[in-house]
Amino acid sequence: MSGRPWTTNRGSGPGFVVVLVLVGFIVTTGLVQERLRERQIPERGEELTRLIEARRRDVRELSEEASSLSQRLTEIQQREIRASERAGRLSRDLERVRVAAGLAELRGPGIVVELADSARAPQSLADETDLRIQDVDLQLLANALWRSGAEAVAVNGHRLVATTAIRKAGTQILVNFRPVTSPYRVAAIGNPEALARGIESSDLAEQFAVWEEVYGLGFTMHAQEAVVLPALSELGGFRWATPVGGEET
Repeated sequence: MSGRPWTTNRGSGPGFVVVLVLVGFIVTTGLVQERLRERQIPERGEELTRLIEARRRDVRELSEEASSLSQRLTEIQQREIRASERAGRLSRDLERVRVAAGLAELRGPGIVVELADSARAPQSLADETDLRIQDVDLQLLANALWRSGAEAVAVNGHRLVATTAIRKAGTQILVNFRPVTSPYRVAAIGNPEALARGIESSDLAEQFAVWEEVYGLGFTMHAQEAVVLPALSELGGFRWATPVGGEET
């Protein structure tokens, strides 16, 4: 069977033209985008550089602020330390003053000296003086303890301070204007050995060695590891005269 041979014209026809147009468009678009990227790269680089510089400035500012705050914190801490040290010194000074003024309870080693009236009944005014402990006996004993290095002294629980008065009122002895009775327990805080030596070498101890035999007065002394002296129970204050019918000023 003979006929016209089958042939194809690949270089012609609308499809081929469309393909060429599409290829050209794609190539052209790619070239344009590449050119745009090439132009944008320097711009983005400059933008990135500006961003980096801005971040560096922020870091420097934050670092300077942190350094400033750290310095301020150090200064505040140093001031607090100095204030704390001053407060500590003031507290210690105040405690020493409170102890010296008898306003704080005190504990420590020391001695207890006990003076007691005679068991004999007085028959006369002279016997009343000889057979009873006198205010002067307590005064001499307290002074001997202070001289021997006592830090604090109390008589029957009444703390002795610079303004303390040991006086006799009638037949009673008053300490800080409070009556005390026999036996008179005189407690002192300090070095027990030094306090004991001071009392033993005093004129009062020599006198009591005789008075014990003659009048039967009591005198004992012993050391204690823990002597407790209470704080001064009441401070004397100023008393103002008030006119009759008037108000206190």
